[in-house]
Amino acid sequence: MNFFNVINNWQRLLLVSVLLLAGCDKPMPNLDLKPEVNKLFTALQAKDFDTMLPMYSDKFYKSIPKEQWRMKLQQFMNYMGPMESYRITHTQADTKFSGKFFVFLLDTRHEGKKKAKHVVTFILPVDGGDVILVGHKITAKGFG
Repeated sequence: MNFFNVINNWQRLLLVSVLLLAGCDKPMPNLDLKPEVNKLFTALQAKDFDTMLPMYSDKFYKSIPKEQWRMKLQQFMNYMGPMESYRITHTQADTKFSGKFFVFLLDTRHEGKKKAKHVVTFILPVDGGDVILVGHKITAKGFG
């Protein structure tokens, strides 16, 4: 028996409407943000905070002042020691009410086999504009 024979006309209309509305959502833009992430972590590896700090948006600095973030990054690098490598372990793109989010999970390896995890979040605002860096969370054993 055909599925459409089982449901009545108003259910058929509702189902078609839902399917059409679902198709109207704009597709996720195909943005390659890996160069931005690489620039950020290459600067962190070199302790080049003057290159890093302007990459974060004003929205990021609403939660932590710029100079306080610089100090936290310096403390992190002093605690962990020289960064030997970093790698992107996972990426995710998601749509929320305020825009399209692009999340990168990274691992960093430091001298003495120390490891840290980073979550870096970019957003493409729904009201237009450029992609901005809005989040960076660092997790490392004994740091924080």
